[in-house]
Amino acid sequence: MSDHVHFNHDLLRTLPDTEFVSASKLAGGLTNRCWKVELFHSSTKQTKYYVWRPFSTAAYVFGIQRQHEYDLLTMITETGLAPKPLQLVVNTDSSTEQVVGLFVEWLAGIEASPHFSDTALCQLQAKVHQLPVPCWRLDIQQRGHHYWQHINTEHKTPQLTAIYNFFQNHAIPTAFADCCCHFDLGRYNVIVPCSKQGATVEDVKIIDWEYAAAGDPSLDLAMTIIANDLDDELAVSDYCDYRQLVDKETHFNKQDWLQAVIGWKPWCQYLALLWYYVGYDVWHQPQYLQYASQLQLQLIEYINKY
Repeated sequence: MSDHVHFNHDLLRTLPDTEFVSASKLAGGLTNRCWKVELFHSSTKQTKYYVWRPFSTAAYVFGIQRQHEYDLLTMITETGLAPKPLQLVVNTDSSTEQVVGLFVEWLAGIEASPHFSDTALCQLQAKVHQLPVPCWRLDIQQRGHHYWQHINTEHKTPQLTAIYNFFQNHAIPTAFADCCCHFDLGRYNVIVPCSKQGATVEDVKIIDWEYAAAGDPSLDLAMTIIANDLDDELAVSDYCDYRQLVDKETHFNKQDWLQAVIGWKPWCQYLALLWYYVGYDVWHQPQYLQYASQLQLQLIEYINKY
């Protein structure tokens, strides 16, 4: 696993027709820290920018698999909705092949601002759900167990343990058939072309597909609503309207979708709670403990009312 302070030029050995020009760390990125890499392609005499997405210690503890990310980006490359993958880098020096990371194209543009409306965000969510379905899926209890293994013992208080045991031993909701889910959709992962100030859902691209998997679309929508502080009813209405527009043969009952989203929200909060504790142990950011504390109080209240 790579956690280099400096960009490792050896990563380029497997890339044909490339010469290194420069590399700089990218700001942000909660799961891991990526690099913007400038490469020269001698065959075309062009310089292009890419993003190096490593399989780091952070990626491991958060349950990220770059192979899955690469496979999905390859599968949806013609949709224009995501960056194109350049290459999956595999270490063949060891006895078993190990994925080191992934190069994807750099998308020129800016992070979506509030000018990219809540309605457009929900429509974008609907577009994701129309993509081909991955062959791997998110199992919340399996992911919760994985996170639990990487939380420091000092954080495993009786209260947190009670929350963990509650969700790990309750039946997971089921509402709709699996589809392709992004599981981290927010304006922070939406790139708007610089020339498109009034961008619509047709103009933008989505980045950071590392959590993407098959799953219940109402779970993905619930995560998006929470991450972007959207109104439940308005978000469900915008989402269903767009789905209905492109799939006229299927009836999207807004009340059914709203109930499904509401049912998923405590499960989303549960995963987020564990994620923040893992994140604190990786990055030592004090605000992660503050977020975790708030979620813990909300979930204890939910369990007491259950």
